[in-house]
Amino acid sequence: MIGQLEVISQSTEKTIAVATNEAHTQIIFVGAWVDDAYDDFLFMIEYQSLGEEVVTDEVGFVLWCEKDDTVYRRTGYLGDPLTSAPSQTTIWAIGEDPHDGIPDRLQSGNRYFIIADGGVGSGMTGGETGGPNNVCGPKDIFENGITAYYSIYLPNGGHTTQELRVNVFEVGESVT
Repeated sequence: MIGQLEVISQSTEKTIAVATNEAHTQIIFVGAWVDDAYDDFLFMIEYQSLGEEVVTDEVGFVLWCEKDDTVYRRTGYLGDPLTSAPSQTTIWAIGEDPHDGIPDRLQSGNRYFIIADGGVGSGMTGGETGGPNNVCGPKDIFENGITAYYSIYLPNGGHTTQELRVNVFEVGESVT
């Protein structure tokens, strides 16, 4: 009986440790900017975790907005290549060259740049669903006076969402 209690206690401690690590894993948005004169955003994020690194190909994103009673969205994974990004790199560590490619994993405490392309659908160019190519991008939300949202979803649960408004539409301007 004492042996069984020890096994139960050890199992409970392990479960608590795993839950604590996952609960303390998060993405923090540090900044956002208009990246080009059409439909790209540039984000700076910080990945924080008490647990393990996450595989970039398993970190999902959704860029979405509502316009004229229609919800538009662009989806994918941070590890997906993107035609409009430098060397098709959607995410890279700050201080690294984006032309070196997409990192395999996000490391705790590191900051990263992410390029997000407006439009609908998924894949390198989006637009597979026949919707507008620039919807929810900086130019679109500026011209229509709407708000877009960018959410990042971690593989073991948890997500974060950044509200996006463009008050001044110029390359390099902050997105609030």
